[in-house]
Amino acid sequence: MDCPSLKCKIYTMCSSRFLFFLIACLLFFRPTIQSAPLADRPPLERMISVDIRNERLENALKLVSDAGQFSFAYNSTLFSAGTLVSVSRGNYSVREVLNALFRGTIAYKERGNHVILQRAEMPDETSKNFILDGYIIDNETGRKITQASIYEKTTLASTVSNPYGYYRIKLPTELTAVQLEVRRKYYIGQTVRIAARQSHTVNILLTPSPVQTSLQPLPVRMYVDTTRPAFTTPQPVVTAIPLDSATLSKESVWDRSKSVLDQTKTDFAEWFRTTRQAIHDANLAGDTLHRYTQLSLLPFVGTNHTLSGRVINHYSFNLIGGYSLGVHNLEVGGVANLVRGDVNGLQISGFANAVGEHVAGVQLAGFTNAVRRNFDGIQLAGFSNNLGGDFRGIQAAGFANVTLGRMSRSIQGAGFGNVVLRDFGGLQAAGFANAVTQDMQGFQLAGFGNLVVRNTRGWQLSGFMNLTAGRLDGWQLSGFLNYADEVVRGHQFALINIAQSSETTPYGFLSYVQQNGYRRLEVSTDEMNSANLTFKTGIRRFYNIFTAGIGLPLDNRPAWSFGYGFGTAFDLRRGWGLNVDLTSNWALPQGWQRVDDGATLLRLQPSIEKKLSRHLALAVGPSLNAALSTSGRFRPDTRVDVPLFSRQPVFVNSWLTGWVGFQAALRLCN
Repeated sequence: MDCPSLKCKIYTMCSSRFLFFLIACLLFFRPTIQSAPLADRPPLERMISVDIRNERLENALKLVSDAGQFSFAYNSTLFSAGTLVSVSRGNYSVREVLNALFRGTIAYKERGNHVILQRAEMPDETSKNFILDGYIIDNETGRKITQASIYEKTTLASTVSNPYGYYRIKLPTELTAVQLEVRRKYYIGQTVRIAARQSHTVNILLTPSPVQTSLQPLPVRMYVDTTRPAFTTPQPVVTAIPLDSATLSKESVWDRSKSVLDQTKTDFAEWFRTTRQAIHDANLAGDTLHRYTQLSLLPFVGTNHTLSGRVINHYSFNLIGGYSLGVHNLEVGGVANLVRGDVNGLQISGFANAVGEHVAGVQLAGFTNAVRRNFDGIQLAGFSNNLGGDFRGIQAAGFANVTLGRMSRSIQGAGFGNVVLRDFGGLQAAGFANAVTQDMQGFQLAGFGNLVVRNTRGWQLSGFMNLTAGRLDGWQLSGFLNYADEVVRGHQFALINIAQSSETTPYGFLSYVQQNGYRRLEVSTDEMNSANLTFKTGIRRFYNIFTAGIGLPLDNRPAWSFGYGFGTAFDLRRGWGLNVDLTSNWALPQGWQRVDDGATLLRLQPSIEKKLSRHLALAVGPSLNAALSTSGRFRPDTRVDVPLFSRQPVFVNSWLTGWVGFQAALRLCN
């Protein structure tokens, strides 16, 4: 059975619930959708659209605050609330709408989500400064341009447009001519001549620059601002003034995929700069400013203001630190001097000097000097000098010098080490080590070692080792080791000398030459020892001899002997050769108890060598012997020998015995 009243009640209940749900959704989502983009901006930068026609000023402000979702705070006596106003603006900032309403008579400030209205200062002829403000706008899209640089050349007053494209700059009224320079990467620069020296608004339009595949001069357009305190948008009068292409650097061609800050992260000394300085340096890549003198407290606090990275000074005096594009004569800093470009003259700092390009002159620092490119002059630091390019002059540091380029006609000295990553010419001296990764021509002096990765022409002197990975045309002297790939002139003097090939004679305890060296491993017998094992190494003109022998258990024969000596070899052609060897041996007698029981044995051994094959030879010859011992006549009497002399005592309790002996050897040849 149908009940109309029941159906009506159910329908009414469902409709009420649906309506309630719909209203709740609208209330919940609408504020979120509308307020989210506004809440991300400060009140004056919120974009609104209003169409106010003959409304009371009080009501007009209410409409503006509702549209921007903020509130006004002002004194009721500030203006007549009943004044009728009209303004129609679509997608404009609250600041621009207020400019249209008040036309410069009211000033405004932000406090949280409130805009405070105050009476604007009236133009005063005695005022020393005036304010220019406004927006930097893309001429093609109408969008506000952020991170644009605005500056005045005479005073170096500057500012940067905020994230919403707004700028504000204070200028002195005493200027005879006021010109605002506006620069932004990817845009054609603008020069704005200001006619009225009083506070007012100037919106500036910038035109995007065409994408460039090669370096081209970027034009600067000029127009004249003739506005009075009122809301206007000046249009540019096109008068192109091209920049001199010689003043442009590679920075003028920009990578549009990067923001201004991303583009400047790799700039020299970026970590010392403020964000505003980094933006100026990126935007003003084609602008160079000149000032005779700079006085600064910090790299971003001084007479060059935040434009210091684009200013070249003749003289720069920095209480703590300074930052500039270049210095021509003198720069003195209590802690640090930072220069993005070139330095010509004298640069002194208590801690560090950092230069982004070239230096010609003198750098003095209590701790470190760093130059990105070339240096011509004198560089002195208490700890280290670091150079990214070529050097010519004198470089001295308490700890280390590092040069990534080449050094020519230079002196490099450090308490610990010197490193040159290309060629070096001059004198290199270090308390520990010197290293050159390419060619060296001159002198290397080190307490521990010297390294040349390629060729050396000159001298290497060290307390421990010298290494030349290429050709040596000079001398190597060290306390332990010399190495050269190829010795063409000069000599090696060290305990151990090693070379792949040598045209000269190495002198040391052990010399080894791989390719054209002289090496013999021989087994021999003589009147003293039944068997000897001897190794000869070096070159044919001069080689080292290491020998050890063992004798039969007979009287007046040594049980063991160990010796070292030198020799020279003559090639007699047709497989014949002549060797003359001089060795000193320590011979231990039969039944010895202590090492000092032995005797000193000197042997001069000429021998004739005959090659039996390419690597095998037979050698025989006589020997002249002299033995000094404390145990009587130390001369063999059961083997073939010829006594020469026997005297007692030559020294305290010592016998000197001499004889003529023999030798026969089988040799393995290289």
